[in-house]
Amino acid sequence: MQYKEYKNGIKLSRLGMGAMRLPVLNQDEAQIDYNQAEVLIDQCMKGGVNYYDTAFIYHEGKSEEFLGRALAKYPRDTFYVADKFNFQADPDYRAQFQEQRKRLQMERIDFYLLHGIQDHFADDITGSGCIEYFDQMKHEGKIRYLGFSFHGSADVLSRILDMYPWDF
Repeated sequence: MQYKEYKNGIKLSRLGMGAMRLPVLNQDEAQIDYNQAEVLIDQCMKGGVNYYDTAFIYHEGKSEEFLGRALAKYPRDTFYVADKFNFQADPDYRAQFQEQRKRLQMERIDFYLLHGIQDHFADDITGSGCIEYFDQMKHEGKIRYLGFSFHGSADVLSRILDMYPWDF
């Protein structure tokens, strides 16, 4: 596996494992085929993948739960987890973040993103208090790095970049 230096000595695998489209039973998004999906995670870990991505809404909320369970058998310092605050699914950032940590069964989320910010709700999400809250969680060690993903205009992107010293 090839690795890329991130910062603070962290080396991330160039290949990451996304948990948005895991194997399912009976074509039901909420019914992850845990046996098949766990084989994928085990193969990734064996192959040196150390970056795993999930989100609050993936597999109708079951992705985080699955990923936490599948990674629980590995030492916590052998992998990194990215998760996302989905404002459109539930604007209650405090409740969503606590639920995510509960589903993952992890005290810390390594890479936490404000997910898929778009122009039509950028002001709502950035004005909600979530950035300040997630910064507090970062200072408490519950988030290691804070960032965002974006699907909007250059003007809005520029404003968001200036709001906070984003890690990524």
